[in-house]
Amino acid sequence: MSIANTITLPKLRLSPHRVISAQIYDFLRKQITETNIKPGILLSENSLSKHFNVSRQPVREALMRLSYEGLLSVLPQRGSVVERISITGLKETVFVRTAIEKECMLNITNLDDKTRRLCLQQLERVIAQQKRVKQDEKLRANYLRLDDLFHERLCALSGTAIAWNTIQSLKGQMDRIRFLTFGTVTPSEEVTHEHEEILARLEMNDLKEACRLLTQHLSNIIETQKPIVKQYSDWFTPESLTRLRQEESAAAAAMDDAETKANAEPQANAKA
Repeated sequence: MSIANTITLPKLRLSPHRVISAQIYDFLRKQITETNIKPGILLSENSLSKHFNVSRQPVREALMRLSYEGLLSVLPQRGSVVERISITGLKETVFVRTAIEKECMLNITNLDDKTRRLCLQQLERVIAQQKRVKQDEKLRANYLRLDDLFHERLCALSGTAIAWNTIQSLKGQMDRIRFLTFGTVTPSEEVTHEHEEILARLEMNDLKEACRLLTQHLSNIIETQKPIVKQYSDWFTPESLTRLRQEESAAAAAMDDAETKANAEPQANAKA
């Protein structure tokens, strides 16, 4: 089926055992976060209902949920358009996600020994699976799924599903950048190694260092997105492009100042 004459969506086999709107939401979210649907594409409620062979109500519910998560904007009388990525929004997501995951991780001290060992073993198994996935273009969706699973297991240390569900609802923009940078800007081996370091500190009960490593791990995307903004400029908001140029100008000015001071010091010493 063609949407706005620019994309063709694959078919979706709906299960009678799950809510239809949830299945459509999962399907569309996957298409957007795996960059199969580009920013600016208009999704028609009517066209989608025909594609999925369902009424418009479950489609509307799925689109509203994606809109709430910042992946779509609803245009009255027109449909829903896929949003561009906002770096400001990305930084806000990283801040909130880090706060949630750190608190979940700190809760390990409240677990009994058996539960604690089980949780750590689950993290070990995820890392082992990550190591078996080769850095291949076709396998990046599988690797990123395991990346998510590692963090979902970290959140499970809190003893509640709410923590990860909250993060999942926030990180749509983050997921698009992860998909674009995988294997190029961010090698999978580097991500796996960072997971290993976090787990090692948890096993040593060094929670302070584990939290520091987790904060650094989650914040890396703020730097890795910069070359992607240039390469995929049409995926990002104008504000994001302007901010990147300002940061680059400020960094260049700082380097010039440092070089000027470095060159001035020998001259000052010579005069002295």
